[in-house]
Amino acid sequence: MEIKNNLVLCPKGHYYNAAVHTSCPICASQGAQGSFSHTEAPTSTPGSFTPTEAPSGYGSYTPAEAPTPTPTPGSFGPTEPPTNAAEGSGGVTQPAGNWGSGGVNPFSSPTVLAGDDMAGPSQVDPVVGWVVCIEGPCRGTDFRLHAGYNYIGREAGDIHIQGDNQISREKHAMVAYYHKNRLFYAGPAEGRNIIEINGEAVFNAVQLKDYDVITVGSTKLLFLGLCGDKFAWGQES
Repeated sequence: MEIKNNLVLCPKGHYYNAAVHTSCPICASQGAQGSFSHTEAPTSTPGSFTPTEAPSGYGSYTPAEAPTPTPTPGSFGPTEPPTNAAEGSGGVTQPAGNWGSGGVNPFSSPTVLAGDDMAGPSQVDPVVGWVVCIEGPCRGTDFRLHAGYNYIGREAGDIHIQGDNQISREKHAMVAYYHKNRLFYAGPAEGRNIIEINGEAVFNAVQLKDYDVITVGSTKLLFLGLCGDKFAWGQES
């Protein structure tokens, strides 16, 4: 017996043999079982949510309209903005120099005058002059001088010359400023080697003038004074 083939496409996309079946047997079997095709959307079951419905009974709302959560007992509330602060700023910047009712910067060091006004552990000796190393292991280094004695030593002292073994550890020589007559002096202290000023040996303190050269060991120090006839701390005007 010869079976004829006559393939036909049904409206729902199924191929069937029209020589054998007068209609699509696949659709007929699905209709008999109560199923639905892939092109039919399922009906929502009672009690289910539609895509536009929000759960828990809040109703639909946009993110900007979300309710403010109520804090639970014992929790912290929202952070308050700084007092008197501009919106979006980090606060008000105080003007420089306003350090309280006294107007004094607590971080600055006090400036004091040379002489009798320099007493007190928290006060600072202002510079009265300098010596600059022009020859020796510390060449190019400057040293500040203060009122009174300034001792020269290899390991300790106001004028600390490291690396010159011909200089005593401490108090080899001294440079002094006497504020009452506004004069500088230099001379030996407790060192074993003789010192020179402008190439001449000195055994007692002698007066210094600008650009005098003090030789201690293998080191030469050029002297420059700040205080003198034209200027002195306490009489700046």
